[in-house]
Amino acid sequence: MVVGELIAERDLIIIGGGPGGYTAAIRAAQLGREVTLIERDRIGGVCLNEGCIPSKVTAVAAAKAAEQKTLDALGFNLVGHDFTKLSAYRESVIDKLRSGVEALLQANKIELVRGEAVFLSDDRIGVSNGHQFDTYRFKQAIIATGSRPVKTPGTITPEELYALETLPEHLVVAGSDYIALEAAMNFRALGADVTLVMATDMPFDETLTRELRRLMKKQGITVKSGSFEKAEDDAAHFDGFSITATHIVTTGVRLPNVDALGLDRIGMEQSEDGTIVVSNHQTSIPSIFAIGDVTAGPRYAARAIKEGKSAVAVMSGQPVDANAIFPVVLHTSPPVASVGMTEQEATEAGHTIRTGQFSLGANGYSAVHGETSGVVKVISDAQTDIVLGIHMVGRGAIELSSSFVLALELVAKEEDLKFPLFAHPSTNEGLLEAVESLVGQAIHLPPKKQQVVL
Repeated sequence: MVVGELIAERDLIIIGGGPGGYTAAIRAAQLGREVTLIERDRIGGVCLNEGCIPSKVTAVAAAKAAEQKTLDALGFNLVGHDFTKLSAYRESVIDKLRSGVEALLQANKIELVRGEAVFLSDDRIGVSNGHQFDTYRFKQAIIATGSRPVKTPGTITPEELYALETLPEHLVVAGSDYIALEAAMNFRALGADVTLVMATDMPFDETLTRELRRLMKKQGITVKSGSFEKAEDDAAHFDGFSITATHIVTTGVRLPNVDALGLDRIGMEQSEDGTIVVSNHQTSIPSIFAIGDVTAGPRYAARAIKEGKSAVAVMSGQPVDANAIFPVVLHTSPPVASVGMTEQEATEAGHTIRTGQFSLGANGYSAVHGETSGVVKVISDAQTDIVLGIHMVGRGAIELSSSFVLALELVAKEEDLKFPLFAHPSTNEGLLEAVESLVGQAIHLPPKKQQVVL
C-alpha cells in the first residue's frame, strides 16, 4: 500500500449494475445494509441496454405484424412498417427504464460508483475511472458482472443485431437456443428473409419442437441443420454448405465477465470455462458471493434476479431454497413457455407418465383473435398424479408460465389444476383442457385425441 493512501470503508459492495446486481443492492438496502454499487457502464447491464429489453421491443413489433390479417378482418387499415421508428422507440424505452432503476437506487440510498473494479485483496477493491483510482475495504461483496458473447469475424452479436437501425435484408441465424429462435421468428415477422441453421435440435419437449418447426415453415423461415464454421465474403459457411447473407448472427457461446476482476490475485476458485465456483452463492472466499452469468447455470436474467435476492438472504442468515424452477420462454409470435420436465426427461427419470395436450385451435378466445395455431401439453406421473411439466406454444404463454411454475413449485396434482374455475372465454382454458385430457375428459377434444384411460 502506498504511504498516505486513503482507503474508504464500506459495508457491502456489489460489482455490476445489471438485473442481478441492482436487485441485490435494493434488497440489501431494504434489509438495512449500507450498499455501494460499482458499475463501469450503464445501469441495467446488457439485459436492459442491449439484450432483454431491446429484443422484446422487436418482439412486440413482430407480434403486431403477425396480427395484420386479424386486424384487417376487424376493420383496421394499416399500411407498412417503418423500422427506423422502431429503433427510436426502442431507445426511448431503454432510457426510460434505465432512469427508473437509477431513481430506485437513489431512493434506497445506494451509493453508485462509476468505474472498473478489481480486487486488490480478499477485503479490498480498487475502482479506476479515467485517471482516478479509489480504494475500498469491504465487509462483504457480490460479483454480478454478467457475461459477453463470443464474436466471430464477419458476424454480429445478438446485442448488435438489436441495435440495428435498418431491417436486415437476409439474416442468417446460427443457433438453436431461445435467443436464436426469437431472432429468426421476429425478424421474419418484420419482413426480413431469414435462414435458421441449428447444430442441435431445439431444447424443448418434442411436441413444442414439432409445432415450432411447423410454424417456422408456415412463416417462410428456411431451417437447416449444420455446424457454423466461419463467415467471410458476405457468406456464412457451415459444414457442407454456405449461405450468402447481409447479416450473420451466432448465438449460444458466452464468456463470464471476470477477466479484469483480479480473481487470480485473491485465489478465488474458478471452473475451466472461467465461471466462479460457488456454494449457495458463496465463493471460495467466504466474504465474497457471486450470482448470475459469472457462475455456472442457465444464462437467464430471471436467474440473476432470483440469485441476487437469495445471496442477500444468505448473507443475512435467512433460510434459502436454491432449487427454484425456471421457466424457459420465447418472446416469439406466437410465444412459447416451457416449465419442468419434457416427456423424454420424465421417462428417463424413471416416471411412468401420462401426457395430455390441447390444441388452441379449439379454444374460443384464440378463435376471437383469429388464431388457429398453438398447443398446451401437460406431463404427469401416472402413479402419483403429480404434474411434472407444462409446455405451451400460443397467445398468453409467457403470462401463463408463472402459473406453470407455481403449479410445479407447489407439487400440484392433476386435481389441483382441474378444480379451480377458469375464466371463459380465455386462453387459460387451454391449460384446463390439457389437464383434463390426461384422463380423457377434455370437453373440446374428440376422444381419439385424448389420453386412453386404463
